[in-house]
Amino acid sequence: MADLLLFADIGEPPLCNTRFAPLRAFQKAFRTTLVEPRRIRGFAPTDATRPAPVPDEAVIEHTDPPPDVVVCFGDGLHLSDRAARMIPRETALVGFALADPYGLPASVAIAPRFDLFYTQDPQTLPEYAARGIRARRCDPAADPELYRPERAAPDCDIVYYGRWTPWREELVAALAGRFRVRLHRHVGETRWSVAALPPLDTPELLRAGIARARLALETARLDDAPGRYRDTFRITSRAFLAAACGVPALIESFAALPGYFEPGREIAAFASKEDLLDQAARLLGNDAGRSDMGRRARQRVLRQHTWDQRIQALLLDLHEWRKRPRPLPPR
Repeated sequence: MADLLLFADIGEPPLCNTRFAPLRAFQKAFRTTLVEPRRIRGFAPTDATRPAPVPDEAVIEHTDPPPDVVVCFGDGLHLSDRAARMIPRETALVGFALADPYGLPASVAIAPRFDLFYTQDPQTLPEYAARGIRARRCDPAADPELYRPERAAPDCDIVYYGRWTPWREELVAALAGRFRVRLHRHVGETRWSVAALPPLDTPELLRAGIARARLALETARLDDAPGRYRDTFRITSRAFLAAACGVPALIESFAALPGYFEPGREIAAFASKEDLLDQAARLLGNDAGRSDMGRRARQRVLRQHTWDQRIQALLLDLHEWRKRPRPLPPR
């Protein structure tokens, strides 16, 4: 088993909801040392709005002896030139962008520093390629042990949690006018017109919050994205977590959706706000059909969308990377 040094902020809410799962997958595949940059004195987080160098001292402290792999997981994290030069060329440097396209400027700035670089938003791959960067896909995923069905009776028709945007406000308000909607806001958010509950700040709370709803709303349209990505579509972890919990998700119909879940069988796709209301009413009135869709969605996660599978793909890429011709160029 190879040694991996992982720079990632895992424990801070609500990041823990989606980052405990990849941490668990890394720990299964590697002897993993986790360093959380936000806990390092002097580190200045940027939340992926700008490149965020890991303090050199933290890198030096954990690279003697050097690990086989160093991973910077999201948030614009990267190693400084000085720190990278102190790591043997045989150590693979791997970066993950988790906030594209919002964080794309930071992502394309740091991507050339890595031997392997991954994005969760495949629509941005052409922009990397136009800059001569070979970025790879690492789609969102779930941990079906952390996120799983529960036997508790549902306490609402539809659950939604996430950032406020005008489009999300419009959808949630429309649903709340007809159905029992449970909305969980982000800390400090006051713009929702629908009464909002506090955040779900741990995987356990989030699992219960999803699993005790009949349906989950996923919003893929990026109505607040920058530049050319405004009103494009990007699937988020919400759809995968709902599926892992056996809860059907309602999501906008977009061209890439069938590559993740089959519309009409594993996920409910809508074309407009009015269509969303119709789809929700149809599923809420059909307990057997809704249960079948949730079961098929979880099966799809188990077949194709687990973090263990994502990390196994990384292992294959690392194997190919180590077969590259030598001698290696200096960093």
